[in-house]
Amino acid sequence: MKTYVLKFEAPLPRDMSALESAFYDHFDGLLAESFGRLLITVYMDGHQNGAMAAKCAAFEIDKNLDVMVTRIDRDLVDAAEIARRIDRSRESVRQLIQGERRKGEPFPTPVGSPNGKKIWEWSTVNEWLRSHVPGVGDSECGLTRDEMAIVDNWLLRWGTLSRDQHVGLEFYEITAPAGLREELHVRSSRVSEAWVASWNRGSRVVRSGPLSTVKSC
Repeated sequence: MKTYVLKFEAPLPRDMSALESAFYDHFDGLLAESFGRLLITVYMDGHQNGAMAAKCAAFEIDKNLDVMVTRIDRDLVDAAEIARRIDRSRESVRQLIQGERRKGEPFPTPVGSPNGKKIWEWSTVNEWLRSHVPGVGDSECGLTRDEMAIVDNWLLRWGTLSRDQHVGLEFYEITAPAGLREELHVRSSRVSEAWVASWNRGSRVVRSGPLSTVKSC
């Protein structure tokens, strides 16, 4: 199984020192403050994909720290930061970006270019580096862009809907032991119906189809 590095945003706590003590008692990772927000980095393994790992991590953070994470941090990087992280010169990274050193699949598309300065999500760049430049890049996996969107939507739903609108089984499945999955599978039809009902507000249907192709663990 892959090891995922997951970086969440959360509101700043009133007592950072107390939170740090509790965090390092329960997690392998890092807490940091950045521009008035709390960044929580945790490592998770034993999951089939990044979205499942992120859901489990968010659940564990809430349970152990009483902190509700709000979204996935994109960990944006420019060419200079990529060069720093992989210990290469800026010219070497520029050649990778321009396709001058590696033929085949092009370098990932940037997510933006403010004032002409291209930026990327580090997880996307890191995955490309592992596949195309042997020995370069972090060994841990990040989330794909699609997985980030899935997890952000899930967190928004979790953080904004009232508790009685949550689908209890869906959150229970996040940390269910493997031995219970067969039992949970038997009830999957009821879960699908509850998913739809939980997205209704009054008589207005928010969405009537499946919410995600990613199964909870």
